Amino acid sequence: MLPPSDETRFIEALTRHQPALEAYCHANLANREDAREVLQATCVKLWQKSTDWDPNTDFLPWAFTVARFTLLSHYRDQKRDRLVFDEDVIQAMAGETEKAASAFDERREALAKCLGKLDQWPRSLLHDYYTASQNLREIAKASGRSLSSVKMNLLRIRQQLSACIEREMRINP
Repeated sequence: MLPPSDETRFIEALTRHQPALEAYCHANLANREDAREVLQATCVKLWQKSTDWDPNTDFLPWAFTVARFTLLSHYRDQKRDRLVFDEDVIQAMAGETEKAASAFDERREALAKCLGKLDQWPRSLLHDYYTASQNLREIAKASGRSLSSVKMNLLRIRQQLSACIEREMRINP
């Protein structure tokens, strides 16, 4: 068991970096439920191995290593499924996925800034589609707009957000 001060630092680090770990799991697994399962197993293993973590080192690289082994274990357990990557492929993808997941917090902050710049209708459209899980027909009907108009608006909003995020990332690397 960790001393209380190190335990607090561990919990703070795990909480702060959980979105990056979640992004890592989702990037490596096509199935959302599998990604959640691997994330949960990773968090349990991190807790079990918490005494192995040196609080004077970066948490995220260590956590990514645990996540990678948890992911490999998951793939070995799922070998009988249709599409399973070989361990070599997973190892090759790991570096790029870790880099992308590390940037997740910065991209999320940039997204929040960009969302704040949107008018009410685009924010409402994004909320209805991504958060409330409404389909485009339902949104079109509720808003009194045509289906093609809603589709085009959603496409433009995505493009606008993508460009805004890239600008924010260049401004605040």
